[in-house]
Amino acid sequence: MFPFDILLGLITTTSRKLDREQQAEHFLEVTIMDGSETSRQATVWVIVHIQDENDNKPEFPETVYRISVPERGRSKRGDPIYRVFAYDRDEGANADLTYSILDGNQDGKFFIDAKTAMVSSRKMVNAGSFDILTIKATDNGNPQKFSTTRLHIEWIRKPLPSSSPLLFTAPFFNFSVPENAKVSEAVGTVSVHQNTIPLWFDISGGWVEILERYVPRF
Repeated sequence: MFPFDILLGLITTTSRKLDREQQAEHFLEVTIMDGSETSRQATVWVIVHIQDENDNKPEFPETVYRISVPERGRSKRGDPIYRVFAYDRDEGANADLTYSILDGNQDGKFFIDAKTAMVSSRKMVNAGSFDILTIKATDNGNPQKFSTTRLHIEWIRKPLPSSSPLLFTAPFFNFSVPENAKVSEAVGTVSVHQNTIPLWFDISGGWVEILERYVPRF
């Protein structure tokens, strides 16, 4: 992979393609020797760092996201709905993503945070309606690469108050997740005791991104 000129000490590349995503660093051991009878020699390690090029486009874990969200009133601040996060296997600016709504928002009902990918609504939405948004993720490489996904939103009626106490099945939940976990990989399930009405789960505290889920009960 790295030819070596024994007279000049020059390390060069070959026609074999270097791929940072497969191997970001190469470690070479170089030995120098003189022509004496005692053959003196010295050894040094050379680390070759492969610089990134923008050869990967952003990727969404899903091509289509389908969610059900309770109806809501008008909000100047905007109510978070869902986060459609993408990832890019490049690094640096080539992996710096910007999000936008490409289609489905002609009436300006929604907006998306360009960096966190959180989709929010600021207008009144009634139960029984549907929205389909096309979300675009663009990297900051040169040339830029992008990909899209679709977010299908079904607006449902707000859950009715429960006639019985809502109790979790445990006083606390403890989950572990590997540091190399993929985007949208399951961490764990927070469960409640049996209930006959639809329930709405909301992450209300902690250092987390806001994510809400509607869980029907039958």
